[in-house]
Amino acid sequence: MRARAAWSAVLVVAGLTVGCSGDDGAEVTPQQVRVVSQNLLHGVSCPVDSDGCDLPGRVELFLRQLDEAGCPELVGLQEANGRTVELLRDGLDAVCDGTYEVVSDDDPGLDREVVLTSLPVLAQQRTRLAGPLRTALWVRVEADVGVVDFVTSHLASDSDDRPCDERTCPPPCDVSGMVGACQGQQLLAFADEVAADDAVVVVGGDLNALPGEPAVEVLIDGGYADTHLLAGNPECDPTTGEQCTSGRVDDAMTDLTDAASQQTERIDYLLLGGSRTCKAVDGTGLFNGEPADPPGDGGLVFPSDHTGVVATLECDTTAAQREEASEATVTTSPPTTAGQTDADPETVAGITDTFETLFGGAVSDTDEKLAVLEDSEVLRPYFLESFEAQRDIASRISVRIDEVVLVDPTHAAVTYSLSLDDAVVLDHLPGAAVKVGDQWLVTRGTYCDVSTQGQAEIPPPCQ
Repeated sequence: MRARAAWSAVLVVAGLTVGCSGDDGAEVTPQQVRVVSQNLLHGVSCPVDSDGCDLPGRVELFLRQLDEAGCPELVGLQEANGRTVELLRDGLDAVCDGTYEVVSDDDPGLDREVVLTSLPVLAQQRTRLAGPLRTALWVRVEADVGVVDFVTSHLASDSDDRPCDERTCPPPCDVSGMVGACQGQQLLAFADEVAADDAVVVVGGDLNALPGEPAVEVLIDGGYADTHLLAGNPECDPTTGEQCTSGRVDDAMTDLTDAASQQTERIDYLLLGGSRTCKAVDGTGLFNGEPADPPGDGGLVFPSDHTGVVATLECDTTAAQREEASEATVTTSPPTTAGQTDADPETVAGITDTFETLFGGAVSDTDEKLAVLEDSEVLRPYFLESFEAQRDIASRISVRIDEVVLVDPTHAAVTYSLSLDDAVVLDHLPGAAVKVGDQWLVTRGTYCDVSTQGQAEIPPPCQ
């Protein structure tokens, strides 16, 4: 890590840049684009009476900070959901002369990425990453630097990271590694797939990984540069909180209203890739590192448990590159949430009842839940331990069946979603049901996919 920081400093001093431009003799001019990344904290773990740790007030404060910062053109947000998007849209007219639009596919997930931009949007696409929870959002915009391809994501945290298996972590992922590292590999592959040949490419977000850890290292090895270090900023100092982006509590208002609260680690990034000649210039580093002055309503001084990051990129740009930016490309439709099935109504009702009994909060009797689980006697000790540990949360879960497809008379592929307090947490999960006698059961693998999220080791009954 120290060697990388030193090398980045050498690049800055020498005036070198990332990538290379064409040498066809075309006249180039330096153009800039500013990119921000911010985990905005959905607040689902906050006390119920706190309204998501005052999500409306925090969104208002963040929008104010964007205005005070001169309205950076491209802003990636993580931990956004339908309510966050609604609050953003309601508040955007009052900041930056109403120039921002929200780029969202209205994905119903609780923890999703959205983008704010004042630039013309050419394309967007969401992709799912390993595990049932995480996604990445690509947005292409037209800027003074030409085409900018921006990919923002929120990778696995301790709550859902776990060891890989062949089904969860397909190639090119390392099946002996962790899901979060696989997601980093998939993020790199996705960015390489969607990025235009002559675009400025930025990948960023809350990667839940320290510098040098696999999820970040795979992107660095793939040709991306950490703009924080590229601009000559020092590494995070956990003893002082300087240059750190994460560490405040995320389940209470205490740190959000405490101007002295400190961060302890750097896990949020903006990484620069592509073949263009670009450099990170002044204005690159932390975005909202200082407490708000004056505070927002209720004494808010920070909009989130995370500190945002910003990259001011200066790129050598030709007239042809600016012209190419006006050409629109692919767009995609949001995932459907409508129920679909090729099974008869009685089968659908039986499978729905089974999934609701096992996963839903309306049933609290463990024997009743185990009665609809395949291999329940093998799973019983692990199930009881897991259920007891999550009893409070389990009572707040509801189930939605999105699709049922019969494989044969006794096996069905089931796509389902789990919501917490009516907010979708795990969206369109692949699962299965098996019919034993007259009873449809949730398969052992389906239960284990959900119950092992965040496990350091996969328990023997689920291996």
